[in-house]
Amino acid sequence: MTDFLTAINSFVWGTPTLLLIFFTGVILTLRTNFFQIRFFGAAFKSFFKTSQTKNGKKLTPFQSASTALSATMGTGNIVGVAGAVALGGPGAVFWMWVSAAFCMIIKFAEIALAVRYRDTNPDSSYSGGVMYYIKNALPKFFSPLSYVFCACGVAAAFGVGNMTQINTMSASVSAFAKTLFDLSPQGDTRIKLFVGIISAVCCALVLKNDGSIGRFCEKLFPIMTILYIGMTLGAIVSNCNKIPTALSQIFIGAFNPKGITGGVIGSAFIGVRFGISRGVFSNEAGLGTAPTVYACSDGDEVGLGLMGVMEVFIDTVVVCTLTALTLLCAGNITYGVDTASTLTLNALTNVYGKNVIFVFCPVVCFFAFSSVIGWGLYGTKFISFLFGNRAKTIFLILFIAAMLPAAVFRADAVWLIAEIFNGLMAIPNITALLFLTNEIADITHTYKRKLQGK
Repeated sequence: MTDFLTAINSFVWGTPTLLLIFFTGVILTLRTNFFQIRFFGAAFKSFFKTSQTKNGKKLTPFQSASTALSATMGTGNIVGVAGAVALGGPGAVFWMWVSAAFCMIIKFAEIALAVRYRDTNPDSSYSGGVMYYIKNALPKFFSPLSYVFCACGVAAAFGVGNMTQINTMSASVSAFAKTLFDLSPQGDTRIKLFVGIISAVCCALVLKNDGSIGRFCEKLFPIMTILYIGMTLGAIVSNCNKIPTALSQIFIGAFNPKGITGGVIGSAFIGVRFGISRGVFSNEAGLGTAPTVYACSDGDEVGLGLMGVMEVFIDTVVVCTLTALTLLCAGNITYGVDTASTLTLNALTNVYGKNVIFVFCPVVCFFAFSSVIGWGLYGTKFISFLFGNRAKTIFLILFIAAMLPAAVFRADAVWLIAEIFNGLMAIPNITALLFLTNEIADITHTYKRKLQGK
């Protein structure tokens, strides 16, 4: 069964899906005259512009961005990048950058449409996302796609957004405890179960409403980002003499991986595939998750869309690049061999010594738990669209309960199924984006004319 699911997962996240997302990014870039590049400065200002809201049930734009980034910046930014570099060569980083450039406009388009076609609830809060612009902007015969999207999103929330992250947290805390104590198998299980219980309690306290989620992520996101950027920057600076070599490996390896990996990775296509897939999986552009939280914000479609541009930049260009440079400057990579988070930890240990785990472990936990919170919000929105607001409570109970077994057991089949559904979310979303290309172009052109005073 696991082999069968792995084959399906490889197909769902394979070349056709990645090319479809990449192709959509190219089309939107051309139709909007490279909007994400020309207005990147505006995106930067928009991201750091704070705003207040009079209704505590609505999110501020910064809270929306923090929640979206908290969901996307999971352990994949540490583990996934390590795997991309080890299996695709340093050149994968170059293609990760290329994919980010086109993912920026996809994320902008998703958010702008989600805000334009969101619904206003009786309590003046908002509900929006991919399912709403499929329902409200496309012809009625497309409406089943909105339910397909939400059903896939609920399944992905349990696996990709919950169980995978909790298991990574418990494994990280267990590894940390083993450096301090001589743990028996029973003691190891107790520690992991304790992590699951604490995570469940904290999740129950945070996932009360949109406002509490936004306030939590608004505070957690800067802390975990600064800690991780500080660790990786320190490792890179301490090996600054290797930076020119690392950068040359990235650019040369993008087109001639044999020259960098010694022939272990001989096909440039492998680097392209791993780079693009890492970029898409990291920032989730095309999957349609982030628009769900941005649509809850008290902001305008262009302003929030520009924040989405910056979100992709921070997640993929900044955080993922720092991970890659840390590995290339301070680590020892065996190309062509699958890796885990230990590759990044080993690189940091080479610089800071074994005590770095005292910082690395909390950072991993922050990254993982932030993803759980973000996906918890997504899941409540998806389930409410399918079955109404009353289903939200049932979802949260099951979502929180799933953390206990996830902390102790590794259920590969469950996570593979969740990853498959996560990838399938792209099909309804990309379909809608392609049909609404003219409207997306009109949004950007109207914004440019407004700035020009015409």
